[in-house]
Amino acid sequence: MLSRIHVSMRQFLWFAYILPCFALLSCVSLSLVKDFEKSTHTHCNVSNFLPSISASIGDYEPQRFIWRLCFALDSIPRYIIAYLQLNHVLNRHHIDYPEYYTLVQITNSTFHFLELTFLLLLTYISSNEIRWIHECSFVSFILCSLLHMLLTILIDYFWPRIINISLNEQEKSLRSKRLRWFILNIFSISISLYFYYRHIHFCEPNIYSMFCLFEYIVVITNIGYHSVVMNEWSQQEVQIQFLVI
Repeated sequence: MLSRIHVSMRQFLWFAYILPCFALLSCVSLSLVKDFEKSTHTHCNVSNFLPSISASIGDYEPQRFIWRLCFALDSIPRYIIAYLQLNHVLNRHHIDYPEYYTLVQITNSTFHFLELTFLLLLTYISSNEIRWIHECSFVSFILCSLLHMLLTILIDYFWPRIINISLNEQEKSLRSKRLRWFILNIFSISISLYFYYRHIHFCEPNIYSMFCLFEYIVVITNIGYHSVVMNEWSQQEVQIQFLVI
């Protein structure tokens, strides 16, 4: 027997973006409480007060199971949102040069899908299992994420519009929010790399923990950027239906 579950778009989006935040908070918290010494240990043998995300999600239990379960539940909604967002932007009727616009948006969406795919790879292949795949997936995730965010912002701010159709207040607010999250994300990545360089070359106490702190902020600002779509679709009464056996 089949039954239908109706979920509003807002509930669907809340689930998709709250779940990774819960996963990050719970895994880091559990690592601090039950695996503090091991999760904060580095090759430098100096004191630290925070574990890295990689250590928190891949080295200990139940953290590893929590992280992988959350992203198993979250992955399909995130792909669905990426697909719906592509359809949404391709249906804009105020855009000039529509044939080029379609190509650029499909390219941009490809970066988004790749970002989600590399996130899954680094989630399910930890650094102590196949280190090079985990590291390559992390770098690729960051690059695809930045390219997607940057290209979206450039389109929002600079793509020509049909004459006499100007930006409305909602569009101005949305592109401003995306720009702020993008700047915060770039800033966080830059600071985290600075602390990682100091950690590798000078082995100072607590510097690795500062890298870890900004690593958390990189993840949170990435989620914050993508969650702007909640404001974009807040006025739409879209119902998503799931068939359940």
